[in-house]
Amino acid sequence: MSREEARLLLQVYRPGGRDAEDPQFAEALTLAARDPELAAWLAERLKFDALVSDGLRQVRAPARLKAEILASGRKEKAPALGILIWWQNLISFRSPVTWAMAALVLILTGLVVFWKSPEDGARFADYSAQMVNAAVNDAHHLDVENQDIKQVIAWLSDHHGENKFILPTALNGSNGLMGCRMLDWHGQKVSMLCYGLNGAGHVDLFVAGAKVFHDAPPVDQPQFASSGGMPTASWSHDGVVYLMVGHGAGADLRKLLQPETTASEEMKSVSQTFRL
Repeated sequence: MSREEARLLLQVYRPGGRDAEDPQFAEALTLAARDPELAAWLAERLKFDALVSDGLRQVRAPARLKAEILASGRKEKAPALGILIWWQNLISFRSPVTWAMAALVLILTGLVVFWKSPEDGARFADYSAQMVNAAVNDAHHLDVENQDIKQVIAWLSDHHGENKFILPTALNGSNGLMGCRMLDWHGQKVSMLCYGLNGAGHVDLFVAGAKVFHDAPPVDQPQFASSGGMPTASWSHDGVVYLMVGHGAGADLRKLLQPETTASEEMKSVSQTFRL
């Protein structure tokens, strides 16, 4: 089962019920336990479902509603009139049903805003933390092991990943390239390239479109930080956001991103070759 298949199935998962005993749900839940990104998505989905359930439980039907429905049904001589009166009472501003319906609409509207806000205003810090977690904790580190940069970019392009990027000269095209991987962030594909550093650790470079972030890093000005105990460097260039994560003592990100090593004409030509 793929991540997307598990996500589709878990959209209708009901916790605490028979769903957990279903083999398909069990497989999807097992995958979520191993996949930090899927686990984070499932946690948000269950939180949303719980908020909706709590909101619905707070809406109480008026005590007189049952009696009014039964009374209207007993008016056999004028059923149409009884239904009309019931609907008039239902939409009356003096009716508790109207206020209950209005409260339900407000609750659901608030929940929709809550659910949409992370995607509409994705924070780069959250993205960085999730990518670092994937780089450090995922047993499945690479989708493809390939040391040819042109073939890697072609694979990323075929899988709808970000492929219009300029690599730092220190990475020097295929020099040290180990392979690549595709990840998801709020519905957007993220490309990851992994580079070895002469046996002294390695770096993972995550590449994504800048439009999803309201606080994308500065253009051509690497920002050095730490996330999850791992050194990171981030910058933007030509509508693309770069996040570099260092592994091991040899991963000196400042040295890799010295100003004189950040503009590779060779990689510009390679990137242009695969522009769609």
